[in-house]
Amino acid sequence: MSRSRVLAGFLAASLLALTARSAPAQPGTLLDAIGAVGYAYGRSIIPVGSWVTYRMTSTSDKGVTDECTLTMMIAGEEEWWGEDCFWLETTTQRGKGAPVTAATLMSFAIFEDSVPLRNVLVYQRKRISDLDENGRPVQQTMRRGPAVIKSRRPPDPGIAQRVDTLGTDTLKTPQGDLVCLKVRTEKGISSTAQSADSSQYGETRDVRVACMTPRVPVTGNAHEEIDFSTSRRTWLTGHSNESSPLQLITREKTVLELLAYGTRGREATFVPEEFRRSLAEQRASPAPRPKAPAPKPAPPTR
Repeated sequence: MSRSRVLAGFLAASLLALTARSAPAQPGTLLDAIGAVGYAYGRSIIPVGSWVTYRMTSTSDKGVTDECTLTMMIAGEEEWWGEDCFWLETTTQRGKGAPVTAATLMSFAIFEDSVPLRNVLVYQRKRISDLDENGRPVQQTMRRGPAVIKSRRPPDPGIAQRVDTLGTDTLKTPQGDLVCLKVRTEKGISSTAQSADSSQYGETRDVRVACMTPRVPVTGNAHEEIDFSTSRRTWLTGHSNESSPLQLITREKTVLELLAYGTRGREATFVPEEFRRSLAEQRASPAPRPKAPAPKPAPPTR
C-alpha cells in the first residue's frame, strides 16, 4: 500500500477510491480532483474563475509523511457535442518541485445525479495533461469501454457507507472564521480471496470528518481529517475456524488544511482561452474566429 493512498482517495471519486489501487505519488504525478467538487451544493459553487488551495499532509503508521499543496480551479465552460460542461483544473506541487496541472471537462449533468461520487467517472468528457510542441493543449476525449456501454447494470462498488452530521462549529482559517457543518463519513469494503492452499479475508476502512460550508467555492470543504486503514486475516483452505485474528496491515492519517480561496485572481493553465468564460458570456459575445492566413503571392512570371 502506497503512502499516498488516502491522498489519492480524496482526489478520485471518493467511493471508488476504496477499490482502486494507487501508485506511489512522486513529484510530477498528475492528480485529478473531480471527486472533490461540492456537487451537493449545486452549480452555484463553481462559478468560472473560482478556486481553492489546500495543504494536504498524510502520515503513515510507519512515520512516513507525504505533503503537497493542491489548487482546484473552475477554469472555464464549454459546450461539447451539444452538452453544457465545465473545466476543472487541478494543480499539485510538492516541496520546491515544479507544479503539475491536469484539466478535466465535466458535464453539468452530474449535478442532477443523486449519487454523483459513485458515478463521477461517467461524466468526464475530455482531459488535458500536456501541451504539444507549439504550446497548444493536447485534448483527449474520454470514452467508455464497450463492455460498460453494453452493460445494463448501474455501477456498484459494493461499498458500505454511513454518514452522520456532528453539528456546527466555527473554524479559524487564514481567510477568517467560517461556520461549518461537521460531517462524519465512514466507508468500508471487504473481500475474500482464495489460492491453492489458503484463503484470505481483507477489510478496507475510510473514516472522514469534514467541515463543510458553501462559502468555500469549488469543494465546499474547509477542513478534513481522514483515517484510512486496511486489515487482513488468513487461514488454510477448509480450516476457517482456525484463521488468524484480523491484523492491521497499514494505516494512514491525512489532514486537509484550507490555505486560501477566491473567485478571481488566478489564470487557467491548460484550458483554451476561448472557453475561459461562462457559457452565458460565450453565447452573448462569441469569440472572434481566427483570421485565415493571407494567401501566398504568386511566383513572378518570367
